[in-house]
Amino acid sequence: MNFLFINTDQQRVDSLGCYGSAVARTPHLDRLAAEGVRFERCYTTNPVCMPARASWFTGQYPSHHGCWQNGVPLDPASDMIQTRLDAAGYHTALIGKIHLDNIWLRKEKHPSYGFHQLIECEGDPYCKDEYFQWLDEHGLYDAYMAQFKAGGHCERYIRDIPLEFHQNTWITNHVDEYLKARGADGRPFFLSVGFFDPHHPFDPVEPYASRFDPAAMPPPLTGDCETRMTPYAQERRRAYAKVCANPARIGATIAASHAMVAHLDDAIGRILDGLRACGLADSTVVIFAADHGELLGDHGMLHKGPFFFDCSIRVPMIWRFPDAWNLRGVDSGFASSADIAPTVAELAAVQGPSRPQGQALFSRERRARPVPARAAALTEWRGERLNEGANAPPTPAVRCLTTDDWKLVHYEGKDFGELYDRRNDPCELRNLWADRGHRKTVRELRERLLSFILETEPLPRRTDIF
Repeated sequence: MNFLFINTDQQRVDSLGCYGSAVARTPHLDRLAAEGVRFERCYTTNPVCMPARASWFTGQYPSHHGCWQNGVPLDPASDMIQTRLDAAGYHTALIGKIHLDNIWLRKEKHPSYGFHQLIECEGDPYCKDEYFQWLDEHGLYDAYMAQFKAGGHCERYIRDIPLEFHQNTWITNHVDEYLKARGADGRPFFLSVGFFDPHHPFDPVEPYASRFDPAAMPPPLTGDCETRMTPYAQERRRAYAKVCANPARIGATIAASHAMVAHLDDAIGRILDGLRACGLADSTVVIFAADHGELLGDHGMLHKGPFFFDCSIRVPMIWRFPDAWNLRGVDSGFASSADIAPTVAELAAVQGPSRPQGQALFSRERRARPVPARAAALTEWRGERLNEGANAPPTPAVRCLTTDDWKLVHYEGKDFGELYDRRNDPCELRNLWADRGHRKTVRELRERLLSFILETEPLPRRTDIF
Protein backbone atom coordinates (compact mmCIF):
# COMPACT_ATOMS: atom_id res chain seq x y z
CA MET A 1 0.00 0.00 0.00
CA ASN A 2 0.94 3.63 -0.56
CA PHE A 3 0.26 6.24 2.09
CA LEU A 4 -0.67 9.87 1.47
CA PHE A 5 -0.70 11.80 4.75
CA ILE A 6 -2.23 15.27 4.33
CA ASN A 7 -1.87 17.43 7.42
CA THR A 8 -2.79 20.97 8.39
CA ASP A 9 -1.70 23.33 11.14
CA GLN A 10 -3.89 24.74 13.89
CA GLN A 11 -7.20 23.59 12.40
CA ARG A 12 -10.33 23.31 14.51
CA VAL A 13 -12.48 20.25 14.16
CA ASP A 14 -15.57 22.42 13.58
CA SER A 15 -14.02 24.10 10.53
CA LEU A 16 -15.29 21.25 8.32
CA GLY A 17 -18.75 20.50 7.07
CA CYS A 18 -18.34 16.80 7.81
CA TYR A 19 -17.81 17.68 11.48
CA GLY A 20 -21.01 19.71 11.65
CA SER A 21 -20.08 23.23 10.58
CA ALA A 22 -22.98 25.08 8.98
CA VAL A 23 -20.76 27.74 7.38
CA ALA A 24 -17.73 25.74 6.18
CA ARG A 25 -17.19 25.24 2.46
CA THR A 26 -15.22 22.02 2.37
CA PRO A 27 -16.75 19.75 -0.28
CA HIS A 28 -13.54 17.81 -0.99
CA LEU A 29 -12.77 16.95 2.63
CA ASP A 30 -16.44 16.22 3.23
CA ARG A 31 -16.32 13.77 0.33
CA LEU A 32 -13.14 12.23 1.74
CA ALA A 33 -14.96 11.67 5.03
CA ALA A 34 -17.97 10.16 3.26
CA GLU A 35 -15.70 7.76 1.40
CA GLY A 36 -13.63 6.80 4.44
CA VAL A 37 -13.65 6.63 8.23
CA ARG A 38 -14.05 9.87 10.17
CA PHE A 39 -12.82 9.88 13.76
CA GLU A 40 -15.24 11.79 15.91
CA ARG A 41 -13.05 12.05 19.02
CA CYS A 42 -9.42 12.35 18.03
CA TYR A 43 -7.26 14.33 20.45
CA THR A 44 -3.80 15.76 19.93
CA THR A 45 -0.96 14.74 22.23
CA ASN A 46 0.02 18.40 22.69
CA PRO A 47 -1.62 21.72 21.76
CA VAL A 48 1.40 23.20 19.91
CA CYS A 49 3.13 22.24 16.68
CA MET A 50 6.46 20.51 17.25
CA PRO A 51 5.46 18.07 20.01
CA ALA A 52 2.23 17.12 18.23
CA ARG A 53 4.01 16.55 14.91
CA ALA A 54 6.70 14.46 16.55
CA SER A 55 3.93 12.23 17.90
CA TRP A 56 2.64 11.61 14.37
CA PHE A 57 5.89 10.04 13.28
CA THR A 58 7.08 8.34 16.50
CA GLY A 59 3.77 7.07 17.87
CA GLN A 60 4.70 8.42 21.30
CA TYR A 61 3.62 11.19 23.64
CA PRO A 62 5.93 14.21 24.03
CA SER A 63 7.03 13.12 27.50
CA HIS A 64 8.68 10.11 25.84
CA HIS A 65 9.76 11.22 22.35
CA GLY A 66 11.47 14.20 23.99
CA CYS A 67 10.15 17.09 21.90
CA TRP A 68 8.27 18.52 24.85
CA GLN A 69 7.73 22.08 23.57
CA ASN A 70 8.18 24.26 20.50
CA GLY A 71 11.87 25.06 20.25
CA VAL A 72 12.98 21.59 21.39
CA PRO A 73 14.06 19.64 18.28
CA LEU A 74 13.13 16.01 17.95
CA ASP A 75 16.24 13.85 17.97
CA PRO A 76 16.94 13.07 14.27
CA ALA A 77 17.96 9.56 15.36
CA SER A 78 14.48 8.89 16.77
CA ASP A 79 12.73 5.75 15.62
CA MET A 80 10.08 7.02 13.19
CA ILE A 81 7.57 5.48 10.80
CA GLN A 82 9.30 6.92 7.71
CA THR A 83 12.61 5.27 8.62
CA ARG A 84 10.85 1.96 9.13
CA LEU A 85 9.10 2.27 5.77
CA ASP A 86 12.37 3.26 4.11
CA ALA A 87 13.94 0.04 5.35
CA ALA A 88 11.01 -1.86 3.83
CA GLY A 89 11.59 -0.35 0.37
CA TYR A 90 9.22 2.61 0.42
CA HIS A 91 10.05 5.96 -1.12
CA THR A 92 9.42 8.53 1.61
CA ALA A 93 8.92 12.24 1.09
CA LEU A 94 7.65 15.31 2.86
CA ILE A 95 6.37 18.33 0.96
CA GLY A 96 5.41 21.46 2.89
CA LYS A 97 5.64 21.91 6.64
CA ILE A 98 7.76 19.50 8.68
CA HIS A 99 8.67 21.55 11.82
CA LEU A 100 10.41 18.85 13.82
CA ASP A 101 13.37 21.18 14.35
CA ASN A 102 13.47 24.92 15.05
CA ILE A 103 12.52 27.13 12.11
CA TRP A 104 12.77 30.65 13.53
CA LEU A 105 15.34 32.60 11.46
CA ARG A 106 16.57 29.35 9.95
CA LYS A 107 18.91 29.82 6.99
CA GLU A 108 20.06 26.24 6.46
CA LYS A 109 17.81 23.45 5.24
CA HIS A 110 15.70 21.65 7.82
CA PRO A 111 17.00 18.16 8.73
CA SER A 112 15.25 15.53 6.63
CA TYR A 113 14.34 13.26 9.60
CA GLY A 114 14.67 10.13 7.50
CA PHE A 115 12.64 11.30 4.49
CA HIS A 116 14.21 10.54 1.10
CA GLN A 117 12.97 13.85 -0.20
CA LEU A 118 12.15 17.05 1.68
CA ILE A 119 10.64 20.05 -0.13
CA GLU A 120 10.14 22.59 2.62
CA CYS A 121 7.47 25.25 3.12
CA GLU A 122 7.12 26.08 6.81
CA GLY A 123 4.75 29.02 6.25
CA ASP A 124 6.67 31.53 8.38
CA PRO A 125 8.64 33.99 6.19
CA TYR A 126 11.28 34.37 8.89
CA CYS A 127 12.30 30.86 7.85
CA LYS A 128 13.88 31.31 4.40
CA ASP A 129 12.87 27.85 3.22
CA GLU A 130 12.53 26.68 -0.37
CA TYR A 131 9.16 28.32 -0.89
CA PHE A 132 10.29 31.73 0.32
CA GLN A 133 13.52 31.44 -1.68
CA TRP A 134 11.35 30.77 -4.74
CA LEU A 135 9.14 33.73 -3.85
CA ASP A 136 12.26 35.89 -3.57
CA GLU A 137 13.39 34.76 -7.01
CA HIS A 138 10.09 36.12 -8.37
CA GLY A 139 10.49 39.44 -6.55
CA LEU A 140 7.63 38.83 -4.10
CA TYR A 141 9.37 38.01 -0.82
CA ASP A 142 10.03 41.52 0.47
CA ALA A 143 6.41 42.59 -0.02
CA TYR A 144 5.22 39.37 1.60
CA MET A 145 7.42 39.95 4.63
CA ALA A 146 6.38 43.60 4.92
CA GLN A 147 2.68 42.67 4.94
CA PHE A 148 3.37 39.85 7.40
CA LYS A 149 4.97 42.28 9.84
CA ALA A 150 2.29 44.95 9.39
CA GLY A 151 -0.79 42.71 9.43
CA GLY A 152 -0.42 41.25 12.88
CA HIS A 153 -1.60 37.86 14.13
CA CYS A 154 -5.04 38.52 15.59
CA GLU A 155 -7.23 40.04 12.90
CA ARG A 156 -8.12 39.40 9.30
CA TYR A 157 -6.26 40.94 6.42
CA ILE A 158 -6.16 39.92 2.76
CA ARG A 159 -2.88 38.42 1.61
CA ASP A 160 -1.70 40.53 -1.32
CA ILE A 161 -0.28 37.83 -3.55
CA PRO A 162 -1.50 36.23 -6.80
CA LEU A 163 -3.14 32.87 -6.22
CA GLU A 164 -0.57 31.10 -8.38
CA PHE A 165 2.20 32.25 -6.00
CA HIS A 166 0.43 31.23 -2.79
CA GLN A 167 2.13 28.57 -0.68
CA ASN A 168 -0.86 26.23 -1.06
CA THR A 169 -0.42 26.33 -4.84
CA TRP A 170 3.34 25.84 -4.57
CA ILE A 171 2.90 22.80 -2.33
CA THR A 172 0.19 21.30 -4.52
CA ASN A 173 2.29 21.74 -7.68
CA HIS A 174 5.13 19.78 -6.07
CA VAL A 175 2.73 17.08 -4.90
CA ASP A 176 1.43 16.72 -8.46
CA GLU A 177 4.95 16.15 -9.74
CA TYR A 178 5.70 13.67 -6.98
CA LEU A 179 2.58 11.60 -7.64
CA LYS A 180 3.32 11.52 -11.37
CA ALA A 181 6.80 10.19 -10.60
CA ARG A 182 5.43 7.44 -8.35
CA GLY A 183 2.76 6.59 -10.89
CA ALA A 184 5.48 6.17 -13.49
CA ASP A 185 7.98 4.11 -11.48
CA GLY A 186 5.44 2.12 -9.42
CA ARG A 187 7.47 2.41 -6.23
CA PRO A 188 5.44 2.28 -3.01
CA PHE A 189 5.51 5.58 -1.16
CA PHE A 190 4.78 7.38 2.07
CA LEU A 191 4.18 11.05 1.33
CA SER A 192 3.49 13.63 4.04
CA VAL A 193 1.95 16.85 2.71
CA GLY A 194 2.09 19.62 5.31
CA PHE A 195 0.01 22.76 4.87
CA PHE A 196 0.70 25.76 7.13
CA ASP A 197 -2.86 27.06 6.87
CA PRO A 198 -5.15 27.81 8.68
CA HIS A 199 -2.48 28.86 11.21
CA HIS A 200 -2.38 32.55 12.12
CA PRO A 201 -1.90 35.20 10.78
CA PHE A 202 -5.44 35.24 9.46
CA ASP A 203 -4.51 36.22 5.91
CA PRO A 204 -6.65 34.54 3.24
CA VAL A 205 -6.00 35.30 -0.39
CA GLU A 206 -8.67 36.21 -2.93
CA PRO A 207 -11.04 34.89 -4.16
CA TYR A 208 -11.47 33.03 -0.84
CA ALA A 209 -11.16 36.09 1.40
CA SER A 210 -14.48 37.54 0.18
CA ARG A 211 -16.54 34.36 0.46
CA PHE A 212 -17.43 34.58 4.16
CA ASP A 213 -19.50 37.33 5.77
CA PRO A 214 -18.08 38.20 9.22
CA ALA A 215 -21.58 39.04 10.45
CA ALA A 216 -22.79 35.54 9.56
CA MET A 217 -20.10 33.68 11.50
CA PRO A 218 -21.05 31.60 14.55
CA PRO A 219 -20.12 33.54 17.70
CA PRO A 220 -17.35 32.25 19.95
CA LEU A 221 -18.18 29.97 22.86
CA THR A 222 -18.15 32.19 25.91
CA GLY A 223 -20.58 33.74 28.37
CA ASP A 224 -21.27 35.18 31.77
CA CYS A 225 -21.28 31.70 33.31
CA GLU A 226 -17.62 31.17 32.44
CA THR A 227 -16.04 31.06 35.89
CA ARG A 228 -12.91 30.02 37.73
CA MET A 229 -10.49 30.14 34.82
CA THR A 230 -6.83 29.38 35.53
CA PRO A 231 -4.32 32.25 35.84
CA TYR A 232 -2.92 31.26 32.44
CA ALA A 233 -6.31 31.59 30.75
CA GLN A 234 -7.02 34.88 32.52
CA GLU A 235 -3.75 36.27 31.21
CA ARG A 236 -4.50 35.17 27.66
CA ARG A 237 -8.00 36.68 27.90
CA ARG A 238 -6.53 40.02 28.93
CA ALA A 239 -4.00 39.90 26.09
CA TYR A 240 -6.67 39.44 23.41
CA ALA A 241 -9.65 41.20 24.96
CA LYS A 242 -9.75 44.03 22.42
CA VAL A 243 -10.29 41.57 19.57
CA CYS A 244 -12.24 38.77 21.22
CA ALA A 245 -14.69 41.02 23.06
CA ASN A 246 -15.55 42.94 19.88
CA PRO A 247 -18.14 41.02 17.81
CA ALA A 248 -17.17 42.70 14.54
CA ARG A 249 -13.45 42.15 14.99
CA ILE A 250 -13.63 38.55 16.11
CA GLY A 251 -16.25 37.84 13.44
CA ALA A 252 -13.82 39.02 10.77
CA THR A 253 -11.09 36.80 12.20
CA ILE A 254 -13.38 33.77 12.23
CA ALA A 255 -14.43 34.50 8.64
CA ALA A 256 -10.77 34.69 7.62
CA SER A 257 -10.07 31.31 9.19
CA HIS A 258 -12.94 29.74 7.27
CA ALA A 259 -11.65 31.34 4.07
CA MET A 260 -8.24 29.78 4.62
CA VAL A 261 -9.84 26.37 5.18
CA ALA A 262 -11.88 26.75 1.97
CA HIS A 263 -8.64 27.46 0.10
CA LEU A 264 -7.05 24.39 1.68
CA ASP A 265 -10.02 22.28 0.68
CA ASP A 266 -9.59 23.20 -2.99
CA ALA A 267 -5.88 22.41 -2.81
CA ILE A 268 -6.60 19.02 -1.23
CA GLY A 269 -9.27 18.35 -3.83
CA ARG A 270 -6.69 18.94 -6.53
CA ILE A 271 -4.28 16.49 -4.82
CA LEU A 272 -6.97 13.81 -4.58
CA ASP A 273 -7.85 14.29 -8.24
CA GLY A 274 -4.17 13.99 -9.13
CA LEU A 275 -3.88 10.78 -7.15
CA ARG A 276 -6.68 9.26 -9.20
CA ALA A 277 -5.34 10.63 -12.51
CA CYS A 278 -2.01 8.91 -11.82
CA GLY A 279 -3.78 5.59 -11.26
CA LEU A 280 -2.81 5.48 -7.59
CA ALA A 281 -6.16 5.92 -5.82
CA ASP A 282 -6.87 2.18 -5.67
CA SER A 283 -3.54 1.43 -4.00
CA THR A 284 -3.27 4.38 -1.59
CA VAL A 285 -4.48 4.98 1.94
CA VAL A 286 -5.22 8.68 2.40
CA ILE A 287 -4.90 10.15 5.90
CA PHE A 288 -6.03 13.65 6.84
CA ALA A 289 -5.31 15.20 10.24
CA ALA A 290 -4.46 18.46 12.00
CA ASP A 291 -1.68 18.84 14.55
CA HIS A 292 -3.82 20.82 17.04
CA GLY A 293 -6.73 23.26 17.15
CA GLU A 294 -7.26 26.99 17.52
CA LEU A 295 -9.11 28.93 20.25
CA LEU A 296 -10.49 31.44 17.69
CA GLY A 297 -12.29 33.59 20.25
CA ASP A 298 -13.67 30.75 22.35
CA HIS A 299 -13.37 31.55 26.06
CA GLY A 300 -12.12 35.00 25.08
CA MET A 301 -8.81 33.75 23.65
CA LEU A 302 -6.94 33.26 20.39
CA HIS A 303 -4.32 30.89 19.02
CA LYS A 304 -2.94 27.90 20.98
CA GLY A 305 -0.88 26.99 24.03
CA PRO A 306 -1.56 25.39 27.42
CA PHE A 307 -5.34 25.45 27.06
CA PHE A 308 -7.26 22.20 26.97
CA PHE A 309 -10.69 23.14 25.71
CA ASP A 310 -11.94 20.94 22.87
CA CYS A 311 -11.45 23.73 20.33
CA SER A 312 -7.72 23.53 21.08
CA ILE A 313 -7.04 19.81 21.52
CA ARG A 314 -9.75 17.93 19.57
CA VAL A 315 -8.64 17.56 15.96
CA PRO A 316 -10.06 16.25 12.70
CA MET A 317 -8.79 12.89 11.48
CA ILE A 318 -10.03 10.97 8.42
CA TRP A 319 -8.74 7.76 6.82
CA ARG A 320 -9.80 6.77 3.30
CA PHE A 321 -9.02 3.36 1.85
CA PRO A 322 -9.19 1.79 -1.61
CA ASP A 323 -12.79 1.03 -2.56
CA ALA A 324 -12.23 -2.72 -2.38
CA TRP A 325 -11.54 -2.51 1.36
CA ASN A 326 -15.10 -1.37 2.03
CA LEU A 327 -14.11 0.57 5.17
CA ARG A 328 -16.39 3.54 5.76
CA GLY A 329 -18.24 5.19 8.60
CA VAL A 330 -17.69 7.13 11.80
CA ASP A 331 -15.48 5.94 14.64
CA SER A 332 -16.89 7.36 17.88
CA GLY A 333 -14.16 6.05 20.18
CA PHE A 334 -11.20 8.03 21.48
CA ALA A 335 -8.22 8.30 19.14
CA SER A 336 -4.89 10.09 19.38
CA SER A 337 -2.41 11.67 17.03
CA ALA A 338 0.03 9.08 18.42
CA ASP A 339 -2.04 6.41 16.65
CA ILE A 340 -0.95 7.37 13.12
CA ALA A 341 2.49 5.72 13.07
CA PRO A 342 1.33 2.40 14.61
CA THR A 343 -1.59 2.28 12.17
CA VAL A 344 0.55 2.89 9.10
CA ALA A 345 2.99 0.21 10.28
CA GLU A 346 0.14 -2.26 10.77
CA LEU A 347 -1.36 -1.59 7.33
CA ALA A 348 2.04 -1.72 5.62
CA ALA A 349 2.88 -4.98 7.43
CA VAL A 350 6.18 -3.56 8.69
CA GLN A 351 7.68 -3.28 12.15
CA GLY A 352 6.69 0.15 13.42
CA PRO A 353 8.64 2.52 15.65
CA SER A 354 9.78 0.85 18.85
CA ARG A 355 7.98 1.37 22.15
CA PRO A 356 4.83 2.95 20.68
CA GLN A 357 2.19 4.46 22.93
CA GLY A 358 -0.37 4.83 20.18
CA GLN A 359 -2.61 2.03 18.92
CA ALA A 360 -3.37 0.67 15.47
CA LEU A 361 -6.77 1.97 14.39
CA PHE A 362 -7.15 -0.68 11.67
CA SER A 363 -5.74 -4.17 11.19
CA ARG A 364 -3.74 -5.45 8.26
CA GLU A 365 -6.70 -7.76 7.61
CA ARG A 366 -8.51 -4.55 6.63
CA ARG A 367 -10.74 -4.43 9.66
CA ALA A 368 -11.56 -1.45 11.83
CA ARG A 369 -10.79 -1.58 15.54
CA PRO A 370 -13.54 -2.38 18.02
CA VAL A 371 -15.24 0.74 19.38
CA PRO A 372 -14.73 1.92 22.03
CA ALA A 373 -11.08 0.90 21.94
CA ARG A 374 -9.93 3.45 24.52
CA ALA A 375 -11.55 4.74 27.66
CA ALA A 376 -9.99 8.20 27.48
CA ALA A 377 -7.58 10.52 25.67
CA LEU A 378 -4.41 12.09 27.07
CA THR A 379 -2.98 15.49 26.14
CA GLU A 380 0.30 16.74 27.59
CA TRP A 381 1.93 20.12 28.18
CA ARG A 382 5.15 21.35 29.68
CA GLY A 383 6.33 24.92 29.25
CA GLU A 384 8.58 27.57 30.68
CA ARG A 385 6.39 30.62 30.03
CA LEU A 386 2.89 31.02 28.75
CA ASN A 387 3.22 34.17 26.66
CA GLU A 388 6.04 36.36 25.49
CA GLY A 389 7.62 38.61 28.10
CA ALA A 390 9.75 38.13 31.18
CA ASN A 391 6.81 38.79 33.51
CA ALA A 392 4.75 35.86 32.27
CA PRO A 393 4.12 33.28 35.00
CA PRO A 394 5.95 29.95 34.77
CA THR A 395 3.82 27.05 33.59
CA PRO A 396 4.18 23.60 35.18
CA ALA A 397 3.80 20.17 33.69
CA VAL A 398 0.13 19.73 32.82
CA ARG A 399 -1.82 16.61 31.90
CA CYS A 400 -5.35 16.57 30.51
CA LEU A 401 -7.54 13.47 30.61
CA THR A 402 -10.69 13.50 28.48
CA THR A 403 -13.30 10.83 29.18
CA ASP A 404 -16.88 10.25 28.07
CA ASP A 405 -18.25 12.25 30.98
CA TRP A 406 -15.46 14.48 32.25
CA LYS A 407 -12.39 16.48 31.38
CA LEU A 408 -9.72 16.82 34.06
CA VAL A 409 -6.72 19.16 33.71
CA HIS A 410 -4.06 18.54 36.36
CA TYR A 411 -1.40 21.21 37.02
CA GLU A 412 1.67 19.84 38.76
CA GLY A 413 2.31 21.53 42.11
CA LYS A 414 -0.63 23.94 41.84
CA ASP A 415 -3.65 24.31 44.08
CA PHE A 416 -5.92 24.90 41.08
CA GLY A 417 -7.02 22.76 38.17
CA GLU A 418 -9.88 22.25 35.76
CA LEU A 419 -12.87 19.92 35.76
CA TYR A 420 -15.64 20.06 33.17
CA ASP A 421 -18.83 18.07 33.00
CA ARG A 422 -18.86 17.06 29.35
CA ARG A 423 -22.44 15.80 29.45
CA ASN A 424 -24.08 18.88 30.99
CA ASP A 425 -21.57 21.53 29.97
CA PRO A 426 -20.36 20.55 26.46
CA CYS A 427 -19.06 24.09 25.83
CA GLU A 428 -16.76 23.77 28.86
CA LEU A 429 -17.80 27.07 30.39
CA ARG A 430 -17.96 26.13 34.07
CA ASN A 431 -14.87 24.89 35.87
CA LEU A 432 -16.01 22.59 38.68
CA TRP A 433 -12.57 21.87 40.15
CA ALA A 434 -13.14 23.81 43.38
CA ASP A 435 -16.74 22.70 43.91
CA ARG A 436 -17.01 20.79 47.19
CA GLY A 437 -19.57 18.48 45.62
CA HIS A 438 -17.05 17.33 42.99
CA ARG A 439 -14.06 16.54 45.20
CA LYS A 440 -14.68 12.81 44.84
CA THR A 441 -14.84 13.15 41.04
CA VAL A 442 -11.50 14.99 41.02
CA ARG A 443 -9.89 12.26 43.13
CA GLU A 444 -11.24 9.48 40.96
CA LEU A 445 -10.13 11.18 37.74
CA ARG A 446 -6.67 11.82 39.13
CA GLU A 447 -6.41 8.09 39.76
CA ARG A 448 -7.60 7.38 36.21
CA LEU A 449 -5.05 9.85 34.85
CA LEU A 450 -2.22 8.15 36.73
CA SER A 451 -3.41 4.74 35.55
CA PHE A 452 -3.54 5.93 31.94
CA ILE A 453 0.01 7.27 32.15
CA LEU A 454 1.34 4.08 33.73
CA GLU A 455 -0.51 1.78 31.33
CA THR A 456 0.88 3.58 28.27
CA GLU A 457 4.46 3.80 29.56
CA PRO A 458 6.63 2.57 26.68
CA LEU A 459 8.80 -0.35 27.73
CA PRO A 460 11.13 -2.58 25.70
CA ARG A 461 10.06 -6.16 25.27
CA ARG A 462 11.46 -8.59 27.81
CA THR A 463 13.57 -11.29 26.15
CA ASP A 464 14.51 -13.50 29.12
CA ILE A 465 14.54 -13.59 32.90
CA PHE A 466 18.27 -12.74 33.09
